Amino acid sequence: MQQAFSLVPVFLSACALCACETLTPPPEPAVRKAQPIAKIDVRSIPTGCVVELNDEYLGVTPLEVVVDTTDSGNWASQGIGSVFVMRCSMPDGDGWEQKVWYPGHPVPKRVLFRIPGATRGLAIN
Repeated sequence: MQQAFSLVPVFLSACALCACETLTPPPEPAVRKAQPIAKIDVRSIPTGCVVELNDEYLGVTPLEVVVDTTDSGNWASQGIGSVFVMRCSMPDGDGWEQKVWYPGHPVPKRVLFRIPGATRGLAIN
């Protein structure tokens, strides 16, 4: 009987070693990725026009705008019925132009606004 008790620790040790080999390692912790972004080069003719995106002031042309995108570089949805309206206007409010994009459409790398009537009287070489 005493001999059987002396084998128990050996048996338990062997079982523990076997169990370690068959267990799978814990999964890697989830890594949070940064929200994908795109940069848009915004220009206007003439320069110095006010740029807004969805009625939010962005700056004066020429400028670079950074927007959130999907992983594939498309406009990211901001809810039901979301649209992206970029508007460019003369500082005095005389003329303006706007461009519209929908979620899922590709984000452009460059946008050029030509303000109607703003180029009258300018000499073009």
